[in-house]
Amino acid sequence: MHPTLFGWGSASTAGRDKAFYVIGVPADHGNGVSRGAARGPASVRRAARLLPVPRGVGIDAGDVPGCRAADPETVLSRLAQATREAVDGGFRPLIIGGDHSITFAPVSVLQQRGDIGVVWFDAHTDFSPWVEGQGHSHKQVLRRIETLPGVKRVLQIGYRGLTAGDERHLGDKATVVTSEAARHLTAAELLALMPDDLDWYVSIDIDAIDPFHAPGTSAPVPDGMEPSTVRELLAAIVRARRVVGADVVEVNPRLDVDDITSAIAARLLWTIADGL
Repeated sequence: MHPTLFGWGSASTAGRDKAFYVIGVPADHGNGVSRGAARGPASVRRAARLLPVPRGVGIDAGDVPGCRAADPETVLSRLAQATREAVDGGFRPLIIGGDHSITFAPVSVLQQRGDIGVVWFDAHTDFSPWVEGQGHSHKQVLRRIETLPGVKRVLQIGYRGLTAGDERHLGDKATVVTSEAARHLTAAELLALMPDDLDWYVSIDIDAIDPFHAPGTSAPVPDGMEPSTVRELLAAIVRARRVVGADVVEVNPRLDVDDITSAIAARLLWTIADGL
């Protein structure tokens, strides 16, 4: 039997306030740089077995079916449906990727239920050019997300690297905090960038963390944040803002060393689950 995140079962926790609904997305179709993030959900779940049980409660619904064989559009459609099932059941989606293109699906569902802000931990802007009809990619996913009408604010944290077509300025909805600035960002300063009248979705690309600590990712960029810095910022967010969903993506076990990147990702998910 495959491990579940934090040992959570698949039985319903109906009636338990703020319960999580874990969805694994073993797909990396949106990353043309280096495949391997499809192995992320299984590796992160294994790493989470070494952690204590968080204070939050949840169920692990398993993986979106057929991800490896399906095309990117089908993966996003199936993840969107899983997200709708979670939200309709009173749960908050907690998603393990997979490449970063998958984040479009849960955000697109949640912004239909009410206005939201998106926190985007990432070394890159993910704001490469995209036109209607173009295939989905992890390089332009945030540009697509920012066009969604219910997404009112974007806070990008950890920026330090350019990819082809990326832009430093993400538009009027967005604020960019570089990795250097994030090292000195206090909880009060962080929360001042996040209006408390919005619900928030948190997306964490593991490459926000310096590759010295988290080598298992396809697009590593030097001069990233310490794992402890990301955990502290994350803890401040989940304590003081309404987080309606979250994901950790781009863990590539094929490039990892002794599963240390998977362990960091598991601890970040634990921080979310323990703080709510």
